[in-house]
Amino acid sequence: MGRDGRRILLLLNSNLKTFQPKRMHYAICTYGTRGDVQPYIALALGLMHRGNQVTVLAPENFKDFVEGYSVHFYPLHGDAEAILQSEEGQRVLKTGNIVAILKYMQEAGRQIQPIVNQDLLTGCAEADVLISSVLAVIWVRTIAEKLGKKWGLVQLNPPSAPTKEFPFAGLAFINWGPYNRFTYWLLGKLYWQFNKDELNKFRASLDLTAFTLADMKNDATANHLDLYAFSPQLIRQPADWNSNTRITGFLTLPPKIREANKAETLPTGLVEWLQHPDKPVYIGFGSMPLPDVDKITAILQEINQATNLRVLFCKGWSQIPKLQSHPNLFVVDKINHQWLLPQCKAAVIHGGAGTLAAVLKAKIPVIISSVFGDQVWWGDIIRKKKLGLHIPFKQLTVAKLIKAIKLSQSEEIKRNAAETGEAINQEDGLKTALDAIESYFANPL
Repeated sequence: MGRDGRRILLLLNSNLKTFQPKRMHYAICTYGTRGDVQPYIALALGLMHRGNQVTVLAPENFKDFVEGYSVHFYPLHGDAEAILQSEEGQRVLKTGNIVAILKYMQEAGRQIQPIVNQDLLTGCAEADVLISSVLAVIWVRTIAEKLGKKWGLVQLNPPSAPTKEFPFAGLAFINWGPYNRFTYWLLGKLYWQFNKDELNKFRASLDLTAFTLADMKNDATANHLDLYAFSPQLIRQPADWNSNTRITGFLTLPPKIREANKAETLPTGLVEWLQHPDKPVYIGFGSMPLPDVDKITAILQEINQATNLRVLFCKGWSQIPKLQSHPNLFVVDKINHQWLLPQCKAAVIHGGAGTLAAVLKAKIPVIISSVFGDQVWWGDIIRKKKLGLHIPFKQLTVAKLIKAIKLSQSEEIKRNAAETGEAINQEDGLKTALDAIESYFANPL
């Protein structure tokens, strides 16, 4: 373990009078982009802080990222960035067609799913408890059954637990109790149709009986641990959920832990650039590769030519060509949002839950330019709560973006963002999740 790793562990244990012995071994299984991994590092560190052993299973390209926080890592085959950055991935993303995007990602995933399942099976073998993200849950739940392990679900996405209080994201055409419940039934039916063949092939390889739609419905209504790691300031806890289905609040790495990770260094000249009295607008799409690189490049250059806006642009996973130098533009490959965003006056993001959490905690207005999936749902919530604006990426133009930035600086939106951010900062989503997990899994098998 390096010096940075030891420093992180010292910070974790600084408030403990005596270090607690290992109580349980948790395997946290996730798949996807950085936004699908970072919150689970916070969860892993929290469980370690309480004396547990933790292994994070995630795509192999996140090895250095996870181990940089002194968390034990087990690699899963595949690289979501490579899939999305491929020629075919870029072509599908550029269409903006949600069905086409989901179909492409599903087909890409199917090609490597058998080997990923073997990775999961091996990596989870020594754990007492398996915790899954939504993208891995049908496989993790099957492995738990085979190995005789307890399992639970910690989600970052819109709720999939049935409720009469609101419909499933993407089907919010009306808000009526019977219709709302129907949307979750429909979701389950579609999910089953997409996954039943591959799932039962895997179950057969493990000598497990075939899973049926009725089995999946029973799983959906059983009182399994099902946590949603976003703020109740955005979505209230439905009264008709089971006792182990909860909205916890965001899972966020403590700032001191982020600062102790020396892999996240600041770009040269950024601190000085930020000292200007006019705060910049942050523009970044994180680990969501842009569906149209030329479009965002043209928008940035036109903003520089037509306005006095100062812009900090974060490339993230997008392959952006070298931008024309301008004193009002600062470009970074990646950045610590917790550190940066409080120094900005607004943020333009794709709407991933992790980046959205950082913007809200910074108490600044947000403009979501969604590409697909839950990003659209978050964009609509932000618009309805008047915390910012929502412009689907396919509709984004420089005129619309400049107008949205101007509107985001209204007193109403700035006040709402500040008040909501303050309320979110008073929450402790990590503690709520940890308490729920340890209570539910009190007695290891």
